[in-house]
Amino acid sequence: MSAPVVPPRRPSAPRPEPLPIPAHHIPGREPLVNWPADPPPGYLGQLDPDFQRELAGRWADVRLEDCYFYHSVLLPDGSYVKGPWDLIDNESEYLGGIDLAGRSVLEYGPASGWLTNWMTEQGADVVIIDIGWDLSTDLIPLATFDLEETRQVQVARASQVVNSWWYVRKAYGHSARAVYAPVYDLPSDLGRYDVSIFGSILLHLRDPFMALEQAAAITDDAIVVVEPLLVPAEDIDRPVLFWNPSQSTNPNGWWLLPPGVITDMLDVLGFPNATVSYHRQYYIPETNPELADEVTFYTVVARRR
Repeated sequence: MSAPVVPPRRPSAPRPEPLPIPAHHIPGREPLVNWPADPPPGYLGQLDPDFQRELAGRWADVRLEDCYFYHSVLLPDGSYVKGPWDLIDNESEYLGGIDLAGRSVLEYGPASGWLTNWMTEQGADVVIIDIGWDLSTDLIPLATFDLEETRQVQVARASQVVNSWWYVRKAYGHSARAVYAPVYDLPSDLGRYDVSIFGSILLHLRDPFMALEQAAAITDDAIVVVEPLLVPAEDIDRPVLFWNPSQSTNPNGWWLLPPGVITDMLDVLGFPNATVSYHRQYYIPETNPELADEVTFYTVVARRR
């Protein structure tokens, strides 16, 4: 096929100067780390209101310096926290324009929670599912990495990202609920949802199909998948996965997933009515901010009916 037409990124208002985030090593002010800890048996019971209040209490004193912000965030007082990915004012495009008012939404891997907050502002009832407790990210067993050391570093970073989600939730006072459980074996009491959302998550998973299969079993209307468009035009419609795209330099980068493989997987899982849209999102490399640029993404919205 020919290259897709990608509309320009929606203009955003100028950002204020970002808040300086204090260093994590200030003496006497160690970062808040709530993991690892023993999970509830079977990861069950987390949506109980008392359990949610207990979770919120864990992060009641979360501070800016406890956090790593994966997404840029505008706080209610007008201050700005800069993260490597800035979705601000382009949230609807990112989510394929799906109407979320009055819908129940299961959001996988919310990172710093900017989209969580935005969806609640659209009237969605959001539950997020993320890693925590004794869970960690999927790592490719690359021979060039000390995997145990890498896992420990990433658990610490994941804790800081979880902290940022609770920081944003506390700042906005929204009502989204959090569940920490394995993506391949969802808790049996998680309930059902109108919409499930995978925002740039599948490329980081050992088994993206299993994650989609688990979501499909509890989703009544639509599954939304967002991924970077990193394949040439001739591969966009192919139902294939591209393995280890970083050529063994990134233990978290399992796959490149063209739109064609996502639509095919979701068709198999009973979501045959799919649309694909394209959009640009702003990326600011932490090590080289001067290389900040727009990155092309695609979004699949697949429905049962």
